[in-house]
Amino acid sequence: MKENSTAKFKFDHVHIKCHDIKAVKRFYEEMFNAKTLYEGKARNIPLVTMEIDETVITISAAGDEEVLESQKNPTENIYVRYGIGHIALRVEDLDEVVRELRAKGAEFVWEPRDVREGVRVAFVRAPENDVIEIVQRSK
Repeated sequence: MKENSTAKFKFDHVHIKCHDIKAVKRFYEEMFNAKTLYEGKARNIPLVTMEIDETVITISAAGDEEVLESQKNPTENIYVRYGIGHIALRVEDLDEVVRELRAKGAEFVWEPRDVREGVRVAFVRAPENDVIEIVQRSK
């Protein structure tokens, strides 16, 4: 865009591709209280649109010809990925959220820690080896 452009952009959604859409949907419902906005098909592929707070997440099943990288070349290093490395959710009290997620059965791949002044994070393993960052930022 040119510097004098009047176009304004707002973030709309994240789209997650997966092989087990039911497991991924259940994970977001149980761990992050995601609400389903739409469940159906797009181009004959199962698709779910969910919302966490005001952030929209679209989840769709991989098509017959799609092989997701984590399935093609499995690795113990969940950070070796192409495309989006992770999504992050911001919370007010990370330690309280970690206790709640542990009680729900969440697996932490990175325990809560301070990464720099005013920023504390943890990472949770999601289905199909995706990771979700939980971040607390001081005001």
